[in-house]
Amino acid sequence: MNLSFVQNYYIKSALFSLAFHYRFYKRFPSIKVNGIRDIMDGVNKNLEFLNRSKDWKVIKNESQKLQNELQSETLWKNSSMAIILQKKFSILNDQIKKYERLNERIKDVNELAELANEENDLDLMNTVVNDVKLLEKELKTFTSTSLMVEEEDQNGCIIQIIPGAGGAESCDWSNILLKMYEKWGIKNEYQVKLMDYVKGETSGCKLATLKIDGKYAYGWCKHESGIHRLVRISPFDSQNRRHTSFASVTVFPNVNEDDNSDRVNIIIPSSDLKIEAFRSSGPGGQHVNVTESAIRITHIPTKIVVQCQFGRSQHTNKALAMTMLKAKLYDKAIKEKRDAKQEQYSGLPKNSWGSQIRSYFLYPHQLIKDGRTGLETNKVDAVLNEGELNE
Repeated sequence: MNLSFVQNYYIKSALFSLAFHYRFYKRFPSIKVNGIRDIMDGVNKNLEFLNRSKDWKVIKNESQKLQNELQSETLWKNSSMAIILQKKFSILNDQIKKYERLNERIKDVNELAELANEENDLDLMNTVVNDVKLLEKELKTFTSTSLMVEEEDQNGCIIQIIPGAGGAESCDWSNILLKMYEKWGIKNEYQVKLMDYVKGETSGCKLATLKIDGKYAYGWCKHESGIHRLVRISPFDSQNRRHTSFASVTVFPNVNEDDNSDRVNIIIPSSDLKIEAFRSSGPGGQHVNVTESAIRITHIPTKIVVQCQFGRSQHTNKALAMTMLKAKLYDKAIKEKRDAKQEQYSGLPKNSWGSQIRSYFLYPHQLIKDGRTGLETNKVDAVLNEGELNE
């Protein structure tokens, strides 16, 4: 079960209510004690949803079963199977520990809240409110990641951004999206690396490929795939007219070369590859348009084509292009595996023009609206310039 848009809406709605109470009682401290039950109701409702989202008793039993298997002496005769089971146990055990720790912390905060109510203690209430603020973020993150149960959700990801028709305006919009995802990755303590970047003729980029490494990066980002629409007064229009621009975002799960689990089996024979070197296009430094350092790789069986010209040497660009190719082949394999369960994913938007997943309005008013959940926010600057995509 993926983190569906309905579930995501429920989580965000509940946590919005919790955040509202936090800000309200922080502003009016004289009524904090009377309002503590409202704040705790929000926390407890989120915990109730977390308890219902998965069968934790079954998960604990499965974890115990895996632990017993790992203690078997015969298992380690098959080292690859032992590594797979060890990884699965580690994931389940980590989830269980976090779940139990959150339950204990919320229980403690509830007891403090009751004590603050009985004693009418404003200082203790301040402590409760501060604890709730920390729990709000932890609950949201853990509830979301606990619903990311597809094996590839835990992988890093590769985000590719391509502008639509519209020249400089669309290229600039693609560059804004690139910066937004970079800021989001850094803010969430992921490793962020620009893999490929082709400059636009006037502004922005014709193509950008970003790699985000870290646990659950793909799980968080996979629903960013689709068409993103921008409406604003174009800085490239001398008559200051309103323009609508589009950019296509595609997110692929990254293949971890050190992953020994059974889900990664991307083997590419050299005979299946057509590798071409060419001169980089667009404005650039000393090596651009001078040496044939750019690389284009075609996977002959699937006709998937990747290219990279961001590095300064053929060797660097070839390595980056191979990483992109493996990610695309991995993504293709996952989609083929899901064909048997197509009805489960039939509601997901297709990555095609005219099916915008999100619209960003900078004129005549500032608003971001998600076309799948209906969620709206006027915090345009925080989203685009600070990478606040989790809120």
